[in-house]
Amino acid sequence: MKWEELDRALSTEEEIVPSAGFTDAVMEDVRREATTPPPISFPWKCVLPGLTFAGFAVLALLLLPLPTKTAGTAAFSSTHLAAILVGLSESTRRLGLDRLIVALLLAWASVKLSMRLASWKS
Repeated sequence: MKWEELDRALSTEEEIVPSAGFTDAVMEDVRREATTPPPISFPWKCVLPGLTFAGFAVLALLLLPLPTKTAGTAAFSSTHLAAILVGLSESTRRLGLDRLIVALLLAWASVKLSMRLASWKS
């Protein structure tokens, strides 16, 4: 291609016109986006107490020492109950159910707390 042909091709300006329905379609999309409500934000106010409770429960399970079994106590004393709980916790650890039980209890407590918070009128 020679310089003259290139100058002639570049000197003719053709007006670019969008297709007939393009402008209408774009404006319809713009109007639809303008009328769409903003997305619902995550309810952190309701979730935060449950997460806090779960964190404290896990810390309590990990850090608090378990009571030891004592001999010669009454049948319904608190130390006897503690010994039963220790034996129960040892058997659940042996069977590998301790984490499952803790997870189920935390899930149950979290659901109950969320249901209570959801029932409050804000």
